[in-house]
Amino acid sequence: MSRIEIIEKLNDFLDKHMPFTEECHVLYLLVEIRKVLDRENNKKYPILRFYCNWSVHTDKDSTKEMEIIMNDIYQGIKKQITCGITSEKTKIIGFMYMEDLQTDVIGFLQEYQLPVLIIEKNNWLEFIKLLVRILADQPINNPCSDIKQFAFLLAADRCVRGRIDFNHNIDKYSYYTFGNVY
Repeated sequence: MSRIEIIEKLNDFLDKHMPFTEECHVLYLLVEIRKVLDRENNKKYPILRFYCNWSVHTDKDSTKEMEIIMNDIYQGIKKQITCGITSEKTKIIGFMYMEDLQTDVIGFLQEYQLPVLIIEKNNWLEFIKLLVRILADQPINNPCSDIKQFAFLLAADRCVRGRIDFNHNIDKYSYYTFGNVY
């Protein structure tokens, strides 16, 4: 199948299935996006590529791009724990809301002239909800030198929960949990 045929399939799929209502919709989108990225040898969307891979693996080793993000997340958590700073927005909040993923998705859809309805607020929230269900209990192993494992956990609809296990304690903490409702 050619790149053009995959793009046409994606275009039809996005027109027919927005907003997504099932996990299989999210998986299909990510698998087809990965096909396009691979066929084009497109390296512009490393976070999107990472999520495409993560969604189809029961556990995942980190990539260089994710190592940078996870290190930023770790540094923010460490600052929060050791200094008690909770007012500033940390990288974990952006990761939880998948802001970097959204940026890559927008770029990909625009580059390949696909409908961008998925990024509208309610559509994006449904996408996140379904993606988090897929990723729940599919941990990222050793995403950076300070984190042993990063995992989303099963949660109620429109909730994001997760756990980050450290390779060594921060003060007395061996792990950090996060969560939010959207």
